[in-house]
Amino acid sequence: MDSRPLFFGRLSRILLGVGLCVWLYVHPPHGLVLQGILLFFGISLVLGGVMGYAGCEVLAIPNLLTGKRMQCY
Repeated sequence: MDSRPLFFGRLSRILLGVGLCVWLYVHPPHGLVLQGILLFFGISLVLGGVMGYAGCEVLAIPNLLTGKRMQCY
């Protein structure tokens, strides 16, 4: 089941990821671990939207690095 997300879904993921990264830069939360987690999800959202990946955002960066299309259910 390798369906591609709709344009609005891709656009909303990109905008949400960019918004999260901008918010993280403008008003960073306390704690390095929380900053790292939010940065990871922000970048994952942007990459998932740009690549057209319809799966989980957590796997967008590993899929880019390995060249595979892994999915989690």
